[in-house]
Amino acid sequence: MTNFLDTLSLLILLTSFILIANKRIGSYVRTFRLQSLLIALGAGIIGLESFAQDGRFDALILCGIMVLLKVIYIPNLLNKTYEHVEHTVEKDFILNIPILIFISFLLFVFSYLTFSSIEGLHEGEVNLQMINLVSVVLIGLFFMITRKKAIGQIVGFLVLENGIFATAMFVTKGMPLIVDLGIFIDLLTGVLIMGLMVFRIYEKFDSIDINKMKNLRG
Repeated sequence: MTNFLDTLSLLILLTSFILIANKRIGSYVRTFRLQSLLIALGAGIIGLESFAQDGRFDALILCGIMVLLKVIYIPNLLNKTYEHVEHTVEKDFILNIPILIFISFLLFVFSYLTFSSIEGLHEGEVNLQMINLVSVVLIGLFFMITRKKAIGQIVGFLVLENGIFATAMFVTKGMPLIVDLGIFIDLLTGVLIMGLMVFRIYEKFDSIDINKMKNLRG
């Protein structure tokens, strides 16, 4: 199972690179959906192993919640949000796409060098998964701060949260259920509030470019 989870963590990291190379909002949502599906698959595998060994089914419940929330509900909510705005392609970036990809690769190298230098994590199953999934956290944060459209920033936040959740899930093989449920409730609340903000920004400025919010200054 370790090799499979290593491969799965690598695929999750790959979706982050696909996301950073995208400039269409629809593709942002599809990539987030794919990444969430891969993480849910990992949770399902960990859950099956936990159930077979210890009779625990916490991770299987989380797998089901993640499919309902992150694979179905939130992507559909984001699709409905961006269908009501005219701007479906980001044209203005702080840096161009090749440089963004290169910096994302440097973030991966940074994670590799950081975790390789920690005693006890130099070798073993945790190392590769942690390097890949912490890189997802860093790339999600980087994606969020380099996009000017509000929906892009929401997706960046969701990818960042995906990375944190996947890191905790893969490393601990399942956190306490109550902790995960609290995280999901906070996440859902945050997405609903941010989706509402996108509508309000669009109604006010006829754009979802966050730079327009500078006009709110007195």
